[in-house]
Amino acid sequence: MNINIEIKGQQAHIVNQQSLISGTSNLEEIKFDFSSEWDGYTKTAVIYVDDYSISDSVKMLVEKDVVSAEKLPDWLFREECELYIGVFGDNSEGRRITSTIVCQKVKKGVPVDVVNEITPDIYNQIIKIMCDAKALVKEADEKIEVNKGYLEQAEQKANDAADYADRAGNYLEEVVGQKTDVEKLIADIDVKVNESTTNIANITEAKMNDISSLTEAKSNDIATLTTAKMEDIANTTNAKLEDINNTAQAQIESINTVAQQNIKSGTDAVNKAAQGKIYSINETAQGQINAINNTATNQIGEINGAARGQISAINNTALSQIDSINNTAISQIENMTVKYSDMCRTLGIEHEGYLKIKNTKEGSMDVSKFKYIKFGMIYKAGNVGSQGITIPTSSWHFYIKENAEANKSTMVTSDKEYDISSLSKLNYSLRILYEYDEDLFIEYKLYNKSEETTEE
Repeated sequence: MNINIEIKGQQAHIVNQQSLISGTSNLEEIKFDFSSEWDGYTKTAVIYVDDYSISDSVKMLVEKDVVSAEKLPDWLFREECELYIGVFGDNSEGRRITSTIVCQKVKKGVPVDVVNEITPDIYNQIIKIMCDAKALVKEADEKIEVNKGYLEQAEQKANDAADYADRAGNYLEEVVGQKTDVEKLIADIDVKVNESTTNIANITEAKMNDISSLTEAKSNDIATLTTAKMEDIANTTNAKLEDINNTAQAQIESINTVAQQNIKSGTDAVNKAAQGKIYSINETAQGQINAINNTATNQIGEINGAARGQISAINNTALSQIDSINNTAISQIENMTVKYSDMCRTLGIEHEGYLKIKNTKEGSMDVSKFKYIKFGMIYKAGNVGSQGITIPTSSWHFYIKENAEANKSTMVTSDKEYDISSLSKLNYSLRILYEYDEDLFIEYKLYNKSEETTEE
């Protein structure tokens, strides 16, 4: 027996009203049919009986448009009531969509014991972890989309990472409370981070090889163009010289004709006419030679200018794409490191991690499962693991206090142990004595056995 709910836009209705009896255990699933407006949203079903109460409502992740009946607490069907069901969705951009509420009546049946309670808070934690993981993958997809023409392999890896995140969420849902298996999952995530870093490095090397091949091809094109231009110049020169020879020959013939006609007029007249013709020949030849030289110089200049422009464009494109690849890789690794730290704190696993912090902005972290904390170095975004700053300095101060309302705060010293065994939440703030508004990361270590206790 199913409860089938159709949601068009934000309007929900039950398409197969069932006659449910309290104590029933043959409900197979609650199945949803969403319209296209819900595409890309992580969907959560909200279920409660009779009057709505936040404390009594049950929130369940809708996976593949289904909520399995075995995941629902039996007390929902324990007695005669009206069962209300609605859905809300969140996407990676922080947007939310909600549906109307539908009602399924549960008639009175034979009293039965409640046998399978589920703690909603645990599922809420799992839903948050999955939403954060999907948001991280969505961010990676958007960054890779900018260079998808060159990074098709990286896009495939991002899709693999999204699938891995979904499987990680399903795995967490099945093994809540089993820390050994969760630690194995975290180790697998570390392997995925290393694989992603290696894949990005391989793609960068392949891209550099493509750029090298393109540069070599352009150089060959330039050489071919230069050779063709020089051949054109040689052909033009030969043609012009032939014109000069033809002109000279014609002029010489003219001189001979004039000489023969004017022999009787005297040798001086003949010489004068010959000198004038020869001068005319020299002037014509020099003008044509100058024109050839100017044409050759201009064409060679155009060839050099075109070559320099193409090489500069290739270099600029290569540098821009390498910077984009490096920035994407660094940002993904930093964000995955922060998500790993958040997951360990939530599950109470001792670990060394990172907090993302901002200058002058206060924050807090859950430390209820730990007794001691140490802080390490502060890093600027893009430099995590190198070029860190040890605190305190004359300009950089990091403070912690018991709660947000406390008047007294403690200025942190790197690698000093602080007892937090009485705290459930630790408040912190960073102060930098000049204007600085970029992301920063601070190292920390959470653990339960003091490292400063000495044996007698």
